[in-house]
Amino acid sequence: MKREWTKKEIVLWGLGMCGGSKGFVDTETVGVFLFERHPGIFGLRNHPEYPDIDVARVQLADAKREKGPDDPIRVIQDSDERRRRARELGDEKRVLSRDPMWMLNADGIRWYEENREEIHEYINSVSKIGERRGRGSVHVSARRISTSVMERVRKRPSFERYAKNTEASYSEDELPILDFFAVFNVDAHTPEPLFQSARIRTIEALGDGSVEERYAEQLSRLYAHRYRTYYDELLAKGE
Repeated sequence: MKREWTKKEIVLWGLGMCGGSKGFVDTETVGVFLFERHPGIFGLRNHPEYPDIDVARVQLADAKREKGPDDPIRVIQDSDERRRRARELGDEKRVLSRDPMWMLNADGIRWYEENREEIHEYINSVSKIGERRGRGSVHVSARRISTSVMERVRKRPSFERYAKNTEASYSEDELPILDFFAVFNVDAHTPEPLFQSARIRTIEALGDGSVEERYAEQLSRLYAHRYRTYYDELLAKGE
């Protein structure tokens, strides 16, 4: 029988999947990623179409506490690092972080590498595309997920222009990269595997052949291969 993973373990896996083994990641990025993988657990109780970021926040904070040899501290905060550097420089000023960023420590990275594949399989087994349900959670249907993604797309400023003429050729000025980021729910720091996963889920939710799906595909053609270097390119051009 497959192991049942705890929320805390799934959140730590999510942090690793979002790049937390290599650098600091903000709570919202982790929370949204987990919601898209398993909205039954990581959605708001009264509005299950939206992510509950506090679930990730609480579990990450708990992972900072020593719970014994089987549950050691597995994360650090960016404020911890700033505090450490300040002490090294002899600066005793208080370091605050209203919205901390998180990173796996050595124990966390080791744990993530050992368990990543098994948790990934577990998440796939409990969050099928279409109908998703977490233990004791609110049911979230494919229709509701699709409606939420559709609304996200239709709010983009360039969508209305595209919808009026889907056969035209569009430039980056007409379909800006900020709309690409918003439609696929990523940013310039999102690792490539996470973007590809977000792209697949978004396209599936929009439905085959819809105007919204074609709009998303157009944005993908413009930016999928260079969204991580786009702003560096602008800087290099002096724009």
